[in-house]
This record gives sequence, structure tokens and C-alpha cells, in this order.
Amino acid sequence: MEVELDAAIIETCGDGVVSAGLEICDDGNVADGDGCAANCMSDETCGNGIVDRALDEICDDANTIGGDGCSMDCRSDETCGNGVQDLIEGETCDDGNSVSGDGCSMTCQSNEQCGDSIKDPQEQCESSNQFTQVCDPDCTFKVCGDGVRNMVGGEECDDGNTSNADVCDAMCRNVICGNNRVEGNEPCDDGTASNNDACVLGCVAARCGDGFTRTNVEACDDGNPSNTDACLTTCVAASCGDGHTWAGVEQCDDGNGLTNDACALCKLAVCGDGFTRTGVEQCDQGLSNSNTEACTLACMNWRCGDTFIRTGVEQCDDGNTSNTDGCVGQNCQIAFCGDGFVRAGVEICDDGPMNGMSGFCKNQCNGFLP
Repeated sequence: MEVELDAAIIETCGDGVVSAGLEICDDGNVADGDGCAANCMSDETCGNGIVDRALDEICDDANTIGGDGCSMDCRSDETCGNGVQDLIEGETCDDGNSVSGDGCSMTCQSNEQCGDSIKDPQEQCESSNQFTQVCDPDCTFKVCGDGVRNMVGGEECDDGNTSNADVCDAMCRNVICGNNRVEGNEPCDDGTASNNDACVLGCVAARCGDGFTRTNVEACDDGNPSNTDACLTTCVAASCGDGHTWAGVEQCDDGNGLTNDACALCKLAVCGDGFTRTGVEQCDQGLSNSNTEACTLACMNWRCGDTFIRTGVEQCDDGNTSNTDGCVGQNCQIAFCGDGFVRAGVEICDDGPMNGMSGFCKNQCNGFLP
């Protein structure tokens, strides 16, 4: 509590006489730190409710009880990080900051030493100076290959490395082939001496390509790296669509079931195979040998003007789109008087449905009516 004094108080403080109602004390001077404050309003004792800075008071809550936000000596506000170790608050340290990892935790509850039963930031784990399932006595995680054998954590051995080529494998287990446990550089260990199962003698795993067909696992195994014969390198029987061209059996194999690309059903796509190749053919009528259907032998869609007369659709097809010759190119119909097109050298006029009316072409297309 800071106290402001009026002129009357200031005039009397320091005269050695305590003015009732105006002063708490008066030691005959106006100096702080001598048992009476310079303003004569504090006897400079902790617990008087006045913060006396000259005596290094940080707080003063009018009592000398700690644990209430102001210490019993008024020198600490009892917060972690103020540089004062407040035992009543359970602080084991206080280094003047709220940062962990510098010997005093941010909560001031740990001096950050291994074995104090408190997991500190710089510690991987807290072991209380003992081996545990996951922690070594130095507060580091149990790690196979660190040279410390943690039997509580299940390590059978620890030779200080993670090699699988010695007697202690990368999982810190003793390596023995035939103990029905995979360890070291063993790919398998079934505990038997049989060579006709998944693991052969010497703890070597059966594999595709070893030349032996494993029952109920491999369809075949010819022991070679070729994908162009009856057995693929994946030990699967060759088939159309597997993405590998079987020599002497398939023309191609692009690994998909599409029939509209360059390889259809493992045969090279050709016009007439019955499959329309995208971007190359407009259509494909298969084994038909007719040019009078919707798809020509050139695998092109029928059109008026392609020189082929489509049965039931075209009357003629002279290979052009002219409307003034014997085959009207608009719809491949034979030219006639009244079709609306003047046939060169044959008709004088042709007004189609208007023929025979006054002012239009005669019905014989040989002149105009008056």
C-alpha cells in the first residue's frame, strides 16, 4: 500500500514526535530503512500491510503467514520464477525463470536430476535409479544396442550394436537357428529340419524362384527370371492380361482387359478383329466382308459419298457430294425431276414440290410455266 501525504503531515514527519492520527512512527528523520519510513507512515515491519521497498519487501498482505500469495517475510509473492524458493509452496528450486531444462523446472517442483521420481524435459524417462520395462537407471529409454543389458525390459543380451550378423541380434536376443524363433539375420525359423515347408534347413525362407513349387502357395516355380514363358517370376501361371507377352502363345499383353487399344485379348489390333480401336478406327464389323453395311471393310463409318451403296439406306453412291449429277450427294438418292436439284445437262429447272405451279418449273423440269 502506497500512502500519499498532505502538506501538514509532511511538515510534522521527522520531528521526533508521533502525531496522533497522522503518523505511525517518527524517529526524528525522514530516512527509510531504519524502523520508520521516510513518510512516518510505516514502522517497516513485515505484516503491517505496507510494502516497504527499502527493506526489500515484495509484498505485504498484513500478516506473516506464508502460502497466501505473500511469504511470511514479505520478500516473495510466492510465484515460481521469482528467484525465491518458497518451501511452503512446495518449491524445490527457483532460478528466477519459468523455463525448464536449466536445472530447475518451469514449475519449480524439480531440480531436474535423474532419480528424483520426476520426469524432467531433458530426461527420456524417469527410472528412480533402477531398471524398468522401458527405462535404464540413467533415465534414458531402454534401447537395444546401447551396451546396457536391461533384463527387466526383456533383453537377453546387448553387445552394443544392432547388427544381425553376430550372436546377439538387433532385438537383443541370442541367435540360435532351430529354436522356433526368428532372430538375427534369419528370415525364418520353424524349429524343424524339413525342407518342404515354408522354412528350409539353415533357417532360409522358401521363396518364389527357388525352383520348387510350394503347395497351396505357388502355382508354379521354374527357378528362372523370365516372364515370357509359362511361369512368371511371381510364380503365377502365365495368362492373357498379366502384362507379360508369353513367347509363342501371345502376340502382345498390355496387362489390361481393354479391347479398344493396340492389344486386344493378347492379339495385335487389326481392322476386322471385331474391336473398335480408339483413335484409329471409327468402327469394326469383325469378319464381315461387305462394304454395304454401317461399317466398311476399312473400319470407317458408313457415309454418303464413300462410294459404297449401303443396303436399304442409299439408292446410289458415286463417291462425291454433288447434287447436280445422277446421284444426289446430299442423301445418295438417284436424281429425278422434282427432287429440288437441277441435274446438269438433263434438267432446265427443278423447284421440287413447286413444280407445275404458275411461275415455277414445269412437271417435266424442261422449262418454266408462265
